[in-house]
Amino acid sequence: MRQRVRALGILAAAVVAAGQLAACGLVQGKTFEDDSTLSGKITSVRLETRAGSVTVNGTKGNGGSSLHRSVTYRGDKPRGATHRIEDGVLVLGGCGSRCSVSYTVDVPAGVPVSGGTRSGSVRLAHVGAVKVSTSSGRIELNGVSGPVEARTSNGRISGHGINGPRIQARTSNGSIDLTLDTAQDVRARTSNGHISLTVPEARYKVTAKTSNGAKNIDVTDDPSGEHRLDLTTSNGAITVKHS
Repeated sequence: MRQRVRALGILAAAVVAAGQLAACGLVQGKTFEDDSTLSGKITSVRLETRAGSVTVNGTKGNGGSSLHRSVTYRGDKPRGATHRIEDGVLVLGGCGSRCSVSYTVDVPAGVPVSGGTRSGSVRLAHVGAVKVSTSSGRIELNGVSGPVEARTSNGRISGHGINGPRIQARTSNGSIDLTLDTAQDVRARTSNGHISLTVPEARYKVTAKTSNGAKNIDVTDDPSGEHRLDLTTSNGAITVKHS
């Protein structure tokens, strides 16, 4: 009898442990991948995902638009598409609870990207205006030709080849590293991490504030400058240099 009780106790403990692992996302789910050809003209992209990374690549030429996705799930396999097109807007959606979907999308260069994901990285290359957010994950920008608003709670924000009129970048935990191809206004905020900015020659009004860290500003602060660099971190160095 004691052995049976002990066995039941061990079984119960195992069930509880398995439940805890599943709750923490440590039990490996099943994964499948597929591809879709996107018909019609894509004029913008909107992110509406709960979990999973997103990569959007702007491409030149007449190669058409395409989508690759990787879906990880527990329980029943999700059915059907998780994206849709609404009047030219490509909407990247989620796949429900206990499920994450990651996208890699090729669309025409210069299309704007908006929206966000709760958990996952966002990588954007050769797109237009950007207004994106993620709760946990990095944001990477390459060759953006429009204004940028990028926000994450936990992750770094990095970008190079940025050609828009202004940038707003904000993270709670992570560094901000930006290289600009054109002179523009920059507002960068982080609580924990360094800020590094490389800018072309121009006249800038510079504000740099850090509670714990060095300031290495190689750009002259011009009160009548055409563009403003407004940089703040609580813990980390601030570096501004010419390209």
